[in-house]
Amino acid sequence: MVMWIRTYDEALDLWQYFEGDEEGWVLRQVDLRADDGTPVTAASLEEVLRYQERADAATMGRYKQRYGLVAEGRLTGWEDAPRAGTISAEEFESVWLEARRTLGATAPPPDK
Repeated sequence: MVMWIRTYDEALDLWQYFEGDEEGWVLRQVDLRADDGTPVTAASLEEVLRYQERADAATMGRYKQRYGLVAEGRLTGWEDAPRAGTISAEEFESVWLEARRTLGATAPPPDK
């Protein structure tokens, strides 16, 4: 079952939104600056893997610069983090869509 969570990273001063699969692997991630809500990350594991497999380093670099990367590893221990909790799929999707609009709605095209 897919899960959606929100955590606050005090060290980075970011609200982090995660969509994780049933094993806790991050599928999509959004990071928002806590002070003004500006998105700094809106990355998808599916997109990252697709660009890593099919594109050259320049295309992957453009994706990373625009959207960032998803966290590596599983979502474990988040329940103990201050200000962390589950959110609805609808809330995650709303945050995701707004972050993608802000950062640039489409992934960079592969080089020809």
